[in-house]
Amino acid sequence: MNRLHPISAVGSVVTNVVRLGSIGFFAGMMLTGPLDVLPLEAVFVLAPAGALVGAAYAVARYYRFTYALAGGTLSVDSGVFDRQEREIPLGRIQNVDIERGPVQRLFGLAVVKFETAGGSATEAILNAVDVDEARALQSAVAQYRREDDETAGDESEPAHDMAREPTGPEQRRLYELSTSDLLTLALVSFRPAAPAVVLFGVPFAQEYALRLLSATVETLGGPSTVSLSGLPTYSTGEALLTVGVAAALFALAAWLLSAAFTITEYYGFHLDYVGDDLRYERGLIQQYSGSIPLEKVQTVTVRENLLMRQVGYAALAVETAGYAPGSGSQDASNTAIPLDDRETVLAVAEALTDADVPAMERLPDRSRRRYAVRYSLLPVAATGLLLSVDTLVQTVPYWYAPLALLPVAALAGHLSWKHRGFALLDHLFATRSGVLVRSTRLVPYYRVQTVIDTRTVFQRRLSLASVTADTASTASLLGGDATAHDLDDQRARTVHETLRERLMADLRAGERGDRRQGLTALLDEADAPDGGVDAGQPEPTESSAREP
Repeated sequence: MNRLHPISAVGSVVTNVVRLGSIGFFAGMMLTGPLDVLPLEAVFVLAPAGALVGAAYAVARYYRFTYALAGGTLSVDSGVFDRQEREIPLGRIQNVDIERGPVQRLFGLAVVKFETAGGSATEAILNAVDVDEARALQSAVAQYRREDDETAGDESEPAHDMAREPTGPEQRRLYELSTSDLLTLALVSFRPAAPAVVLFGVPFAQEYALRLLSATVETLGGPSTVSLSGLPTYSTGEALLTVGVAAALFALAAWLLSAAFTITEYYGFHLDYVGDDLRYERGLIQQYSGSIPLEKVQTVTVRENLLMRQVGYAALAVETAGYAPGSGSQDASNTAIPLDDRETVLAVAEALTDADVPAMERLPDRSRRRYAVRYSLLPVAATGLLLSVDTLVQTVPYWYAPLALLPVAALAGHLSWKHRGFALLDHLFATRSGVLVRSTRLVPYYRVQTVIDTRTVFQRRLSLASVTADTASTASLLGGDATAHDLDDQRARTVHETLRERLMADLRAGERGDRRQGLTALLDEADAPDGGVDAGQPEPTESSAREP
């Protein structure tokens, strides 16, 4: 059995000493102060006693935590008072992820996380081990999967342990994010958390926002002058200009902060093809390394936000079964290509699915009318609410202003209809949806768990239905299934039956796809003297950097 690195015990001791020592100090202050139960000297006893108990517990936990990788399982024994013994079959491990913060990098350590498909959280965490040990664990699990595939059906399964030198597979660079593409990604992507950080993290930002909101309300009321909550009086035009400039500055600050988040998260991103795994590394302050087994991939998704589509870029994500791999945001953990030209992204997606990304079948026209009516209900409802307030409570100037958004609602309905579609291939189901962020999901039939038809009250009125190919991927757990929205009812029944038949046909045939062949062919084309670019294939870009 192996133990964690001794420095991890030092970190735990420091953390527990500070935590329990602080609890002892504040408990002593309460007992000697407001409660007046103990003399003042008790503070100088309780605080050290708490620190001593915390240090003892941390040391005991360190010595009681052991792990071993042998016999095709990962064994983890832990617990001081309540002992816990876990046996995790290596074949059930979906991802082995390595996390290195500034402190771990300083001491050459890493945190290793083992993810399985069956849990709602990380199955096992080794905090922390030597970085070489972490990479050896990652490679050992990957090697077990390779040997398990090669010896499938052979009852004499060889024992696996870390003492055995692994026969490392060839490692080839599939993708590397260049500096220019990283900056482009930072500019064309936006993190929804950035505005909240600006609003609640910048001093006086909330107070200033309230002043601007007050000024806006006064301006809509129609006075000739506006006072910005104690500031000098402005004319209506000056107030509108001030509000506009402040809003622009807020948007700029949020955008820059979002760009900083993106750069920090995706700095140094590269993706390698190692054996039967995809292995990525990324991160500036907090470094992450994770493995994505090709045999565990459930869904391949091409994502394009509005700005990406304008400049011809896209991103690629692969989703495995169960709990989301890696640390940090889920999107970053699932990302295979953060940003590249759309042709390159589609080429990798086709290599991973062993099928061409198809042209999508459009939805019936009446679904477009449904979207326009649905979005139009929002400004109509807002107008009705403001009219009710104006009639029953107090005067609301321009209560009918939301009606000006009706043309926008009609346009939004058209765009929603335009960017939705689906396709049925011989071994692949594809769906597309989203306007601001368009997602094209590719699902092999043998990965489908359940085929679900949905008919809401409003869909039934128009003889429409939606068909969902539910998989075991993380996106499915969060509502991100591959769904063909608002099909003609008869077409939806046909799609449902086709999905079911092709799922059963793939299962009977033992179809599992051959992602290795597609990726190898793609890399061989990139390595060819002429670039290996056939007609219709994308030229290798600088950011792709597929040289091993």
